[in-house]
Amino acid sequence: MSKQQIYLILLLISNIQSHKIDENTFLNAKPMILENYNIVRNLFPHLKYKNIEQKPLNYMDLRIVGGIESIPNSRNYQVAVFMHFKNATGFCGGSLLNNRTVLTAAHCVDSNHSSLTLIFGGHYMPPAKNDGSIMRNNTNVTVHQGWNISTLEDDIAIVRFDPPVELNEHINVVNLPNCNDKSYLNETALVSGWGRPSDDANIISRVLREVESVIIPNYPCRLAYLGYVAHTHICLSGLDGKGSCNGDSGGPLVVNRTQVGIVSFGTSYGCAVGWPSVYTRVTAYLEWIRTNSA
Repeated sequence: MSKQQIYLILLLISNIQSHKIDENTFLNAKPMILENYNIVRNLFPHLKYKNIEQKPLNYMDLRIVGGIESIPNSRNYQVAVFMHFKNATGFCGGSLLNNRTVLTAAHCVDSNHSSLTLIFGGHYMPPAKNDGSIMRNNTNVTVHQGWNISTLEDDIAIVRFDPPVELNEHINVVNLPNCNDKSYLNETALVSGWGRPSDDANIISRVLREVESVIIPNYPCRLAYLGYVAHTHICLSGLDGKGSCNGDSGGPLVVNRTQVGIVSFGTSYGCAVGWPSVYTRVTAYLEWIRTNSA
């Protein structure tokens, strides 16, 4: 059997298993938020949380706060990740590492979902017709063996998919760091996602948004989160009301298109109040990423 025949079979399987991401599916998707779990809230009793679970289904607490709309296709490594459960759909972000591999957070894909839908090359959500975006459903997930919701460490996962995507101006890969000993301290980093434009917004953003802020030392971040920030984390300042919050879980934090973090956890009592956001530090997992990528 030729490679072309194998590709066509995989494409057919992907189409058969596909889930349609329409307006209703998107509005009812539930953000995979660590702070929604009581076990995580109990780690930080000093913080006040919004009752995200009690909001209407069309209220998704997804946010890139203090940011702007991305230029279409400028963040062409950004991936939308939908998790399909028996009676619900979850939503996270991710990044494209190669034409068959997506990097995301472990807490996004460690649940008992029946399947995943990956959307590449999208700017609008749900994707617009003929916008250059494509979808994949035939996936295989590897969650880091050390992931533990009780410690919030090793929040990283790989999603492999078939058939491969064709890289172009709409869809391309993010760079990984060349070494594992660079801290990126005080560097300006960018985080992107389909998030609410402000804490007061009552609906999700229809477009990909982004915000820039500064990477801060782990020490003040560790104090803010009562010691639950390890050397495998990297923190972004929330000053001036800029930063990511829970709904952008799994999405990329980049410095000059090099991914240095994966959105992991933050606070749920308001993104615009200046609290730091916490990311999985990519440099701590370079070998694991290479070993588990397609």
